[in-house]
Amino acid sequence: MNAPGTAPVSDRRSPVTRLLVFGGIALILSGMLLGEVFAIFISHAASAQIRREWIGSMIPAIEQRDLAAASTDYGRIEELLERRGRIMDTHSHLIAYGFLAIVLALLQPLNKYSERVRLALALCIVAGGLIQSVSVFVSYWTTPPVRDAILIASAAGGTLVLVGVLGTIAGLRGISSRSNFNAQTSRLLSSASSQILLRIGALLILAGMVFGFYYAWVFVTQHEPQQISLLHSALQAAVSRNNTAATSSITAHRSLQSKIAIVTAAHSHVIEMGTMAVLLGFVQNFVLLSDRWKRRWAILFCIGGGVMPICTYSASIFGLVPAGFADTFGIMSIIALFAMLCGLVRQTGADELGYAP
Repeated sequence: MNAPGTAPVSDRRSPVTRLLVFGGIALILSGMLLGEVFAIFISHAASAQIRREWIGSMIPAIEQRDLAAASTDYGRIEELLERRGRIMDTHSHLIAYGFLAIVLALLQPLNKYSERVRLALALCIVAGGLIQSVSVFVSYWTTPPVRDAILIASAAGGTLVLVGVLGTIAGLRGISSRSNFNAQTSRLLSSASSQILLRIGALLILAGMVFGFYYAWVFVTQHEPQQISLLHSALQAAVSRNNTAATSSITAHRSLQSKIAIVTAAHSHVIEMGTMAVLLGFVQNFVLLSDRWKRRWAILFCIGGGVMPICTYSASIFGLVPAGFADTFGIMSIIALFAMLCGLVRQTGADELGYAP
């Protein structure tokens, strides 16, 4: 442990920092890949199936006052929603834990604990985040006896992350001098790729917040009342044996729900991509690529991260064609992120062989 009141020496060659940066980017990349798979192969099919369940089974069961059939149909709809929610939970958790790991990597120069202790805390954060996220995903497809064990593993993963974060916070106490940390932060943001990511990331976060304020007003004043009104109309029409009116209302309700989900995703994605860009700006010095290629990957990431939410929002107006473009631009950001991860692996190998500057 370093002496109290001094800023510990820690640079990009620290295995703790490298582990947190590598683990953070790997977790983010895994979450983005899962999000792409979900958007392309699962989301649209699940929405169509839910609509079929409502129109083909639920409304006729209500019309015929068959409570048993209505209950069964509702259970199937609930199961589809739970599966979709479980996948999205895993997607968001992986990315959030990746953000956390990168942020804590940047704070390592202020951590007064020994390298061994900090390495153990870093392993808790990365491994715990992965265990918790995978457990949430897997638990949906397991039977009750196995599910209990999976849920225990999920809780254990969350506990590991908590231990890692609390331990890191404890290691930040008593640091009085921050001159070394300030100088290192300036070095981290000195490259052209870092400046690109930092500025575009901040712009994306601002755009997402402004759009969020606007849509909060639209949702409260328009979309939420419309949802309740359409669902009430569908149930009333089904009870009155007016199958045409019930189908029309439930179709409108499902369409409105899809629009709300798409707009909400666009809002959250633009802020997530902005946050991701800012954090990646701080770790460009860990990527062993030429300045030209780091700049190219940074630009590609920003193009994908900026255009993807716009295409996602456009899908709420124009249908599936913009959604396909959103997936394409999302893949562009994934490719850029993977390239940065490869550069990080090269940096780690060069450091271990003594070739890194």
